[in-house]
Amino acid sequence: MKIYLIIAWTILLNVEVYAQKENGTIRIDVNQESKQISSLIFGQFIEHLGRSIDGGIYDESSPLSDKNGFRTDVMEKVIALHPPILRYPGGTFVKIYHWQDGIGPKSERPKRPNLIWGGISDNHYGTAEFVKYCRAIGAEPFLVVNMATGTPEEASNWVEYCNGTQDTYYANLRRAHGYEEPFNVKLWGIGNEEYAVPDAGKHQNADKYIEDAWQYVKLMKLQSPSIKLTLVGNPEDLNWCRKILKEMNPVFDYLSIHLYAMPVDSNYTSLLQSVSNFNQSIDSMRTLLTNTPAKVTDFPMWYRFPPRQEAVKLAIDEWGIWDMQSGKGRGTYNLEYAYDWSHALAVSQFLNIFCRNSDIIGVATWAQLVNVLAPIMTNATGSFGQTVYTPLQAYRKYTEKSYLPVSIISPSMDKNQKMIDAIASISDDRKKIVLTVLNLSPNVSLPLNLSFDHLTKGTHFTLRERITYTATALNEPNSFNKDVVIEKEEQFNTDSASNSSIDLAPASLNFLIFNLK
Repeated sequence: MKIYLIIAWTILLNVEVYAQKENGTIRIDVNQESKQISSLIFGQFIEHLGRSIDGGIYDESSPLSDKNGFRTDVMEKVIALHPPILRYPGGTFVKIYHWQDGIGPKSERPKRPNLIWGGISDNHYGTAEFVKYCRAIGAEPFLVVNMATGTPEEASNWVEYCNGTQDTYYANLRRAHGYEEPFNVKLWGIGNEEYAVPDAGKHQNADKYIEDAWQYVKLMKLQSPSIKLTLVGNPEDLNWCRKILKEMNPVFDYLSIHLYAMPVDSNYTSLLQSVSNFNQSIDSMRTLLTNTPAKVTDFPMWYRFPPRQEAVKLAIDEWGIWDMQSGKGRGTYNLEYAYDWSHALAVSQFLNIFCRNSDIIGVATWAQLVNVLAPIMTNATGSFGQTVYTPLQAYRKYTEKSYLPVSIISPSMDKNQKMIDAIASISDDRKKIVLTVLNLSPNVSLPLNLSFDHLTKGTHFTLRERITYTATALNEPNSFNKDVVIEKEEQFNTDSASNSSIDLAPASLNFLIFNLK
C-alpha cells in the first residue's frame, strides 16, 4: 500500500510540475477581418423583484438618497460600470405590470400586490423615474411591454406617452406630468419568456405568440416607426425560434434569449463548464440567424411603417450565474447571492463568448443590477461591489471597438476545460489591440507565448500596459468589510517585431494593451 501511495504521489507531483512548465500560445493575425462589438452587450437589467429596485437603486426614505429617491452610493457604482443600456420593468414581473400605474403624482399612484414575486408595489418607481435614472447613469432606456395581462393598445399608448411629439392625449399627459420633451425610448421588448408554462402568461404556443405579437408590432410601430423591437426567443426550443424568425423577421430587430449558468454541483470546473455549454446554444442560434434574410425586400407599403433596416441579431437580455448548489443565496427566492472570484472568472468567460459572437449579438443585459444576483449589494447604511463587478466594469472599460480572432494553444485543466480563454479587440484605426486572457487554472502559473502574424514590414508592437485581476482566494466573496479582489497595473515600453512572452498568474483576468507602430 505504501508503494502505491508513493507512486501515486510521485505522479501527481510530476503532473503539477509538467503543467507549470507547459506553455500556452496565442497567435494574433492582424490581417484577419474584424467584426464590430456592439457596446450594448455591456447592459444591465432591473425588475421589481426583492430589493433590486426598492431598497436597491431606489429608496425614498434613505438619507443616502437624492431628491428623486435614487441611492447616490449605488448610483456612483452604477455609473462606474458605464452601462450603455438598462432594461425594465421585467422580467416575469412585466406580466402583471400596467404602465399607467407608474405615472403622474406619486401620491395618486395605486398600490398593487406583486403577484409574481410577493409583497406590494407602490408604483413610486415608474416610467419617468426609470428614464431619469437612465439619463443620470448615461444609459439608454429599454422597456418591455406586458403581453400576458396587457393589450396591444396599452403598449401602443405607452409608446405615445414616451415618444409622442404631437398634440395627442398621451403625449400631452406626459407634458402635464412635467416632461415637455419626449423620452425617446428606442428599444422595446414585446413580452418576456412567454413560452414559460409556470408564468402568468398565455402564449406558451409559438403560433399564439406570433398572432398576438403582430398586433403589438403594428400598433407600436405606427406610434413611433423608428423604434427597434425584441421578440421572445427560446434557446431550448429551436422550433419556437425558427417560427418567430420565419413569420416575423421583417418587422423586428432582436431575438431575445436568456442564458443563466446553473452548475450541476459546487465544483469549480462545473461552474466553468456551465458557461462553456452556451457555446452550443449560440452556435444553434447562429445557424437560424444565418438562414434569415439579412435584408427585407418587397415589404408592403400598406403596413405604413418601414421594415427593419439591419440583420436580425440576438438580445441576450437576461444573463448571469445562478449557482444554486453553493447555498450562498439569501433574500427573495434566495436570489441575493454572494459571488466569489470563481464566479468572476465565469463572468469573464461569458463576456468572451459575447465578443467572439459579436456579429450576431447586438444586446446583452446582466440580470440584475442591484441585490438580486447582482454586482452591487446594499444595506441601509451602504453598498459594495461583488467580485463579478470587476469583470463587468473591466470589459466595458478596456474592450476595443471590434473583435479580432485569435488562435489559442492551451494546456488542459481536465478533458473538458482548457486553462486559457482569450479574445482580442482592435481599435478603429487598427493601431491598438487589447488581448484579454484568462488563466482559469486555480493554482498553476502559466507561461504564455504571444505572436503577431502578418505585420507589415517595419511594424513593431509595444506592450504598453498590463492590468491583472486576481483574488486572495478563489472561493471567498467580497463583503461590506472585505474586498478579495487584487488589481495590478504595469506599464511597459518595449518594442518587439513579432514575438513576446509573459506569465499568467493562477485564476487571473488579464488585459494586455498593445500599440502597433
